[in-house]
Amino acid sequence: MQYFSQKDMAQLYPARMRFSRMLRRAFPGPSDTAIAAKAAPVFGVSPRQVQNWLQCRNDAGVGNVLAVIAIIGAETVFLIMGS
Repeated sequence: MQYFSQKDMAQLYPARMRFSRMLRRAFPGPSDTAIAAKAAPVFGVSPRQVQNWLQCRNDAGVGNVLAVIAIIGAETVFLIMGS
């Protein structure tokens, strides 16, 4: 398995990286594990799935993206997409 740096992931998967940033904003925590433990029950998925989203390994479904947008608010989404 090949591992990529954060910069590589941002270039290869910009949508995944934006979702990861939104997820971190919606569920703040000191580590990916802590974020995953908080977010998994909300989405009805395993903590491992949330970690995959945080590390840009998988795409999130539209329903999950919309749920995060609802949590953090549209204004914050536009700020994240602009950066």
